[in-house]
Amino acid sequence: MKYYISTLICMFCILVKSQTVLGNFSLPPDKYSIEMFDKSIQNVYYQLNYVSNPKSVNKKEVICVLELGKNFSKFFELNTIKYDSLAEKFSHQNNVSAKEMNQILPVYPKWKPVVLRDLNKNSITIQDKARDNYQYTEEQPAIIWKLGNDTKSILGYTCYKATAEFRGRKYTAWYSKDIPINNGPYLFNGLPGLIMEIEDRKNHYHFTAIAMDKKPMNIYLRNEDQIFKITRKKFREIQKTYHDNPAFFHGSSYDAEGNVIRETVKAKPYNPIELD
Repeated sequence: MKYYISTLICMFCILVKSQTVLGNFSLPPDKYSIEMFDKSIQNVYYQLNYVSNPKSVNKKEVICVLELGKNFSKFFELNTIKYDSLAEKFSHQNNVSAKEMNQILPVYPKWKPVVLRDLNKNSITIQDKARDNYQYTEEQPAIIWKLGNDTKSILGYTCYKATAEFRGRKYTAWYSKDIPINNGPYLFNGLPGLIMEIEDRKNHYHFTAIAMDKKPMNIYLRNEDQIFKITRKKFREIQKTYHDNPAFFHGSSYDAEGNVIRETVKAKPYNPIELD
């Protein structure tokens, strides 16, 4: 089997009910490598509630963190830190087994995007996942905000209302002028203060600041060879194809005479935060 993590994810899908991997087996670990960019001087933690299946009312809930450094910021699901720590540890072993899988499965990130923002060049690098891991870089997209006068309190800060349309969704955001940081969760920025809360009109994606601290944290990206560097346009094509036709990514099966067996695989639920 080529990749430990890919195999782990497949087994996780099969064993999702028990959440436990059993058996006597051995797999080679994935490689682990990172590139350091900065160290955070401020961290903002957000609760993210989101709908991954547009045909379902069920929501997933994760905790994300915005690491703010002098030259870079990074936004991602907090479990990624624990996951990467274990991946680094296991990468030095000759093999991994059920024991290691049962350590890593509980911290496997549900929210896949990792957003690194270069604060000096106004560019962003995003790592995301279809079946494989991908990375692309683009200029920070401009968001045209309409500022309002309504206010609310979040974490003791007075926050002001702003609205905008961005990549297919209509958003309401709340930002604090008392925290003069032009940043926020995911790709959201461009307001005269830190974005403390933002929600789309359909209530499919809702980020709310729940805590802050000044604990120094490494701002890095993983950079193994298995992370494919492409364009945003190409990634969105791959992402859509993967969810519409998962069987395409798992290769073909053949009968005894060598004929291709056409497998019927249901489309995977698909509700990306970016619709355009």
